[in-house]
Amino acid sequence: MWTNENEVNEWLHRVRAGLRTRGYYYDPQFCADLEPFLYATNLLGPLYVPSAAENRNPFIPTSPSSSAPSWRPFDRRQRIRWHNDFSTHPRRPELSLSWIKREDPAGPENGAWWVATSAALLAKLCRTREGKRLATDLQERTEPFGYRDAGGWRQFRVIVRRADKSEQPTLRFYGPALEDGARLRFGKVPERTREIVGRIEEAADAVREVLPARTGALLIVHNGRSLHDRAPQTVTGPVESRRQALLCFVKQLHRPL
Repeated sequence: MWTNENEVNEWLHRVRAGLRTRGYYYDPQFCADLEPFLYATNLLGPLYVPSAAENRNPFIPTSPSSSAPSWRPFDRRQRIRWHNDFSTHPRRPELSLSWIKREDPAGPENGAWWVATSAALLAKLCRTREGKRLATDLQERTEPFGYRDAGGWRQFRVIVRRADKSEQPTLRFYGPALEDGARLRFGKVPERTREIVGRIEEAADAVREVLPARTGALLIVHNGRSLHDRAPQTVTGPVESRRQALLCFVKQLHRPL
């Protein structure tokens, strides 16, 4: 790890460059111990504490299980589906971090991270006339986001472009949140919602990068400049051998990108 301030600044420069150009930063061998991860989070910005976090703890340990409830998708066996975090929240954290304390017993390809840069995804989407039409529409119209178990929905744009168009557009997306939001708003999932989810997930699959979740690996994603997902993971066998990640969220960078 770092031994002086110059090394810290160089690391921050690499992180910021990755977030700016790709929407994520990945280090397959970041650290073997918890302390450097905790230190790194504070270098980036103030931590975001989810309202449901116990004891206001900003760090969430994953615990893969065959009985994990639907509201803990990161603990279930199957993939989470393409998303950026807190898509139903008006003010969501800028960054999400995941550090692998223990890799999957079947190897780091099990539970591997999948990432899709927003710019690459949108470029892929706009290669067809129908996809380009949808992308334009999603910048102009809002869609309902919500969860049926929470009982409410809010409207947001899926694609947000700055008025001066000086920066690449950002995304707000999670298929289940759009599907549940539509059910709450319309009583069903209309064809429009199915098209939005289907086309964006298809584009993300086409441009995705696979990042092995090795012990000690770190992934930092920008919730807007990228989407991410997780490959299926092991949920059986000894609990102490299953994949474990430590998750946390940064409200905003100390210094904007």
